Formats: sequence, C-alpha cells, structure tokens
Amino acid sequence: MKKQKIERSEICRRYRRLYTGAVADVLDSKGVRNHSLPPSIRPLEDGMKVAGPAFTCQGVPVGDIHSDDTPMLIKMLESVTPQCVIVLSAGGDYSSSHWGEMMTLSARQRGCTGTVVDGGVRDAPFILKMNFPVFTKFYMPASSISRWELKEYQVAVRVGETGIQPEDFVLGDMDGIVIIPRALTEEVLLDAEKAVTKERGMHRALRRGMSLKEAYKRYGSF
Repeated sequence: MKKQKIERSEICRRYRRLYTGAVADVLDSKGVRNHSLPPSIRPLEDGMKVAGPAFTCQGVPVGDIHSDDTPMLIKMLESVTPQCVIVLSAGGDYSSSHWGEMMTLSARQRGCTGTVVDGGVRDAPFILKMNFPVFTKFYMPASSISRWELKEYQVAVRVGETGIQPEDFVLGDMDGIVIIPRALTEEVLLDAEKAVTKERGMHRALRRGMSLKEAYKRYGSF
C-alpha cells in the first residue's frame, strides 16, 4: 500500500510543535551531521519560531556607489511562495543590512512565515510589531543599496557548514536553526515526534522520583 503524503500545511504545523534539539538528534542518527546553522544567527525575540520549506536567496558585497538591485529584490519578493521560510545568505557582507521592514511586509503578504538572514537586519522595532519571525546575525542601519546585491534566488546556498537547497525544511527556535533535507522532511518529522513522546515519558518518570539511570534504561532518551 502506497504511503499517503502529508500535506505541506500539516507538516509545518507539526514541526512547529517540535523543537530543534529533538530534530537535530534525529538528523544525527541518520548520518546528517551538518544540519545546524552558526550560533551567531539568533531570533529577534526569544519566543520566535519558524518552520517551513526554504526559499533561498544569495547575495554578494559590491561596494559600487552606482549599483541598485531594487528590481531584483522586487522580483524575488514577488516570487515568494506560501508557507516558505526565506533563507538569505549575504555572502559574508558586514557593510549593510540585508532585510528590513518593507521586505517583511511584502514577504508576509505573499504567505511567507519567517526569514533567516545570514547577514544584517534593520527596522527591527517595526518588524517586532508585526509578530513576524526573523533570525539574523547582526543589526545594521545602513542600506544595502550600493553596498550589496541580491544575485540569485531559489538556488543552492551555504550558511556556515550547512548547504541548503530550495525546499529543504527549516526549523528554528531559541536554540537556533536546523535544516532538514527535503527528501527526509516527512521521515524526520515522524521520528522526531516519536522521540518527543519518549522524552515526555521520561520527564514524568523523573518527576515521580525515578532515578536518571532507570529512566534512561526504560525510555532510552536523554
């Protein structure tokens, strides 16, 4: 009997109920080791969480006073797909911000559910008021115009040691960001849900006074 595919919206909903540590452990068990993005990428607010397929973007520093990638940015933002998480690699640029209020408004309008920026963000107070999850490396008031350009989107990108393909799954919370390869998205979801159920059993046992050694022996979780 053919296994029924889980709807994308359901996958996103169920991943949001999990946490990155459990998913990272499952990925480790499957031999996927370079799954976590650098710890310097943090949520604007601790309670923020993202879960969705990656919509990838790649840019580079330019340092050209005459450069203006506004048409490319508009084209990218108008291509954003519902339920996605934008993953933007700034190509190591520290000269400017790479995400801001107007980009957030546009992305949210298109159904995007969050953004991960391996670079800088500005307009943070306004983004926080939108309750839109953004993870970033740093804050910077300087505009990217004439300093940095978006070159491509929906292409393979690299953030730290992690390669990210379009439609790989992104999960982020206070602990950081993990990337689940597209082909493993459903499998990892099901295994992580089982692992979390076991952990909850272990939590209850420890609260009832069971020793850690005995609880580990019974539940196999730590």
